[in-house]
Amino acid sequence: MDTLDAIEKLAQQARREKTPDFKVAERILYRIRPEEDKFSVLVLELIASVSAVAASVVGYFSVGALRSLTSPLMQFLTPLQEVRLW
Repeated sequence: MDTLDAIEKLAQQARREKTPDFKVAERILYRIRPEEDKFSVLVLELIASVSAVAASVVGYFSVGALRSLTSPLMQFLTPLQEVRLW
C-alpha cells in the first residue's frame, strides 16, 4: 500500500499545484499569418517581358519562313527562276 499512498500524495500535490500559463495563441497566429512575399514581382514581370519579345521575334521569322514553304516545289524552282536563259 506504500506505492498506492505515494501515488495518492503525488496526485494531491498535482491538484494543489498551479498550472503554468502558456500564451501560445500569439505564437500560433504569428505562424499562420501570411508572410510577406520575399520574391519580387518585378523580376517575374521582367522575365515575362523578355520571353514575350523573344517569342515575337521567333514568330515573325517563322511566318516569313512559312510563306516561302507554302509550296515545297517552289524551293526547287526558285533557283531556276533566277537563272537567265536568254
